[in-house]
Amino acid sequence: MTSSVTVSGIAGNAPSNLQVGVDIIHTWSGDLVVDLIAPDGSVYNLANRVGGSADNIQQTFTVNASSEVANGVWKLRVQDKAAADTGYINSFKLTFP
Repeated sequence: MTSSVTVSGIAGNAPSNLQVGVDIIHTWSGDLVVDLIAPDGSVYNLANRVGGSADNIQQTFTVNASSEVANGVWKLRVQDKAAADTGYINSFKLTFP
């Protein structure tokens, strides 16, 4: 599943400390691979099957996105690498400090 955020009105590149807030509702968070996809298609892995049997990923990640143009469509991609569980992206936001 994916969710998108369109960024506009920010001059230049994204910061080296881009804050990525995610609220993913899913049992067994250890089944999930979570990636931020920049407007140019570059992929930044946020979580790769961590969390074990804990439910949900509700966290803010810091990404060095300074090589990316800030404006454009950013995507959060969540992949469930196991069977039998369901979930959804409740929210996703970018904060440019």
